[in-house]
Amino acid sequence: MTYYFNNVYINEKYSLLSSTKFKPIVVSNSDKVMDDYYFNEKSIELAESKYQETTIKGLMLKSKKVAKEINLLINSDLQNQVLASSLASSKFKIPSCTIYSACASFIEGLIIGANIIDNKSTNIIVTVSGHNLVSEKQFRFPVEYGAIRKMVNTCTLSGSISVLLSNEKSNIKLESGTFGYVTQTNHKDANDMGSAMAPSCAEVIHDHLENTGRDYKYYDLILTGDLGVYGTKIMKMYYKKKYKVELNNVVDSGSIIYGEDNIYAGGSGPLCLPITLFDYILEIKKYKKILVVGTGSLHSVISSNQCVPMPGVSHAVSLEVLG
Repeated sequence: MTYYFNNVYINEKYSLLSSTKFKPIVVSNSDKVMDDYYFNEKSIELAESKYQETTIKGLMLKSKKVAKEINLLINSDLQNQVLASSLASSKFKIPSCTIYSACASFIEGLIIGANIIDNKSTNIIVTVSGHNLVSEKQFRFPVEYGAIRKMVNTCTLSGSISVLLSNEKSNIKLESGTFGYVTQTNHKDANDMGSAMAPSCAEVIHDHLENTGRDYKYYDLILTGDLGVYGTKIMKMYYKKKYKVELNNVVDSGSIIYGEDNIYAGGSGPLCLPITLFDYILEIKKYKKILVVGTGSLHSVISSNQCVPMPGVSHAVSLEVLG
């Protein structure tokens, strides 16, 4: 389903990035960079919650807003029961809507927020976070375990990003958004999330183009989330085989976030797409119409241990860069 927005803009962003062992290409444009996975907290789980708290506070300060001026906080993370988001939300007297579409949550949050703003003048913060050590412990093996990683593995980015949505005009407009549906193949390898997400990514791109009556060339860029090197190849092959079209304007955030460094199949996590978009792609000042596609693998550690096929979901928003 595709929604059109008449008067929704992204007014400001605040990003925090952990740059320890690996150096993402967006480091120089992030609002805050740290070199401590624990962020002075007792656990990595609490550290991720503090990531969100820091970017929400930073965003309000940067946009000159106080809590009572924010009508809703939409946030997400990858921890069990989205704990990092709940703990961060408890630090603010702001109505909270915590969501989950795995690594597609940021785009889901934008669509939800934009629909609310389109019907009522309001200010909404959308926040996501990720933590490499938390994700490895929860979905695969703790890093300390020393398990050998596969080449299809991706490296979860650590940090958080918050953006402010409102009907106050800015140079980034949300034009439309498309919710995707959950797809499932027989893929069961939790090391390779890109393959699980690829079909849903292809399907939401097709649905968005079909619903809007657009050709893929309408967009200067189709920016996907965290399919990684191998997932991106599979998505393009899937699209070409099923829809007889070769998508040649697709760039995957996970495939480029670490630049020329060989970090297995690339980057991943809820932070990967938005931080690549705001701290890299938009900084280039080259693209005017961008289709941003969040990709998420909806498996859990329990489902993986039980060898249940991994569901995937993707959502898309159309951004117009004005001026």
